[in-house]
Amino acid sequence: MIPDAELEQALAGEMVPKFMGTLDARGVPNCVPVTTTTLYDAQTLVFGEFLMNKTRRNLLECAKVGVAVIAESFDTWSIRGTFLGFETTGDHVDFINQSPLFRYNAYTSIRAAGIIRIESVSPRTSLSKGRYLCDFIYTASISLLLRGNHRPPVMPRPVMEKFGRFSAVRAIAYVDERGYPATFATVAGLPAGPNRLLFGDPLFLAHKTEIAPGGMVAVSILTSDPVAYQVKGIYRGVSLGVGIVDLAECYSASPPLLGERLDGLSRG
Repeated sequence: MIPDAELEQALAGEMVPKFMGTLDARGVPNCVPVTTTTLYDAQTLVFGEFLMNKTRRNLLECAKVGVAVIAESFDTWSIRGTFLGFETTGDHVDFINQSPLFRYNAYTSIRAAGIIRIESVSPRTSLSKGRYLCDFIYTASISLLLRGNHRPPVMPRPVMEKFGRFSAVRAIAYVDERGYPATFATVAGLPAGPNRLLFGDPLFLAHKTEIAPGGMVAVSILTSDPVAYQVKGIYRGVSLGVGIVDLAECYSASPPLLGERLDGLSRG
């Protein structure tokens, strides 16, 4: 099921960005980093249930899962899977606990191991660092023309700052035609004011026809700082070569404010 040796290597990496897309009972996507996700065998992914309250609830409501992986080389993959459940003892738990993240940390442990049956794996998508730089600069320049003017603001200043970083990694989850939370990595996703994100790299544009305009998407960002955020909004389509997402919600995706809604803070 995993045909790409480089994907297998990326899934084994402790620090490789991996994002998980899920759906709640209403079909609203959620997308957060789950870096413990790793390959158990050719048909199975496992992950540690660790600081993932919303994702856990979603998995228990809807078994369809999306996983995005992005290697340091900017090679990316998208995986669709079916959640099979959590286990608190047994081989899957032992497998996760033997990873360096948990094995050598007396203060960190998982409550359970989640198990995902792999249903499909996308072909590898690659992006050169030179192309990334050009797309980042172009998207930043277009953000001045496509700035969102609707109020109230959604992203507080620290969240906007993270989305403006060149070194950050983003992932997007949306509901595909099969009802999965299809999840893929992207890099040039920049703020156009506190209410809007623009996406201008080929990693995003390869999916532009798959995301229905007017549909809800969830976007997660991960930087070198020990913080992560998630925003949700409506996809408006492509203009001037960039995809547009008008935002409605903003959340912390890491401690100490894990899962707390932040868009109200931007209105004070």
